[in-house]
Amino acid sequence: MSQRKGRQYTQTTLEVDSQATTAEKNDGAKASGATGLTEDGPISLGTLRTELRAEFNSYRDTMRSFLKAEMEGLTKEIRDEISSLRETTKADIKTVHDELMGKVESLFSMQKEAAVTQSDMEQSLSDTSDRLTALENSYQTLAADQKKLKEKCIDLENRSRRQNIRILNVPEGAENNMPTIFIAKFLSKVLGEENFDGPILVDRAHRSLAPKPRSGERPRPMIARLHYYSDKEKIMSLSRTKGKLFFEGAQVHIFPDMSPEVGRQRVAFNQVKTKLRDAGVKYRMLFPAKLEITVDDSRMTFIDPCAVERFINRNKSSSSEEH
Repeated sequence: MSQRKGRQYTQTTLEVDSQATTAEKNDGAKASGATGLTEDGPISLGTLRTELRAEFNSYRDTMRSFLKAEMEGLTKEIRDEISSLRETTKADIKTVHDELMGKVESLFSMQKEAAVTQSDMEQSLSDTSDRLTALENSYQTLAADQKKLKEKCIDLENRSRRQNIRILNVPEGAENNMPTIFIAKFLSKVLGEENFDGPILVDRAHRSLAPKPRSGERPRPMIARLHYYSDKEKIMSLSRTKGKLFFEGAQVHIFPDMSPEVGRQRVAFNQVKTKLRDAGVKYRMLFPAKLEITVDDSRMTFIDPCAVERFINRNKSSSSEEH
């Protein structure tokens, strides 16, 4: 466009120059006619100045008109371009605005859905927290009840075994398939018939339910239920009094029959009982798993083997300081 306008400017200028030259000639001819002078005739300085001024003014007016026309044309074109650009920009802005509004509405919708979801999750979390608190309270109550029931079951099981005795290291097959009769004779023989007023009544007896051992392995324990609890107490007392018991050349042991849970609790005292025997301290096990120690005619009862261990260590330290 600029090149086209440049060419237009050049052509117009040439036309103006041509017109100016023609005008100059006409004006010169008129002036010559008016003055009555020829080209070869003399001319005054004032006349020349007047003619040049007239030609300059004419040229200036012509250029002013031309430039004004050109400026108006350019202004109109620029305004048209600006108007067109404005309309295009408006359309583009409207398109972008519509797109942005659509996206913003979509974001608002998503945010609203997220807010609803968050609210639902918070409510669900609150409900879950309340339920968890209720479950924890219920668990604590159930755990306390379960502990009581377990202790009661253990107590009931051991009460049902209170007339039972457990005999260890009796050779396999010694009972000859008649364990009840064998146990009655075994107790009289091992503990002494003179210690009983009459025959020992045994309700039933059997080996433990473990698999039958191979030759050379340790025999299974024998469990017997006595008819009278007083007989069981007398048997346990005689067993402690006699110390080591023998049957057919093998050392046997008689213990009260306890539940597995109480048995594990009592086994925990084995190590400290060995130390008490080595120290010459008298002790005895109380039901269900309590260790009673007698020192200088004073009795102390322990339910924790670690407490017994500390007691033994303190006594050793005291004895060392006295010596």
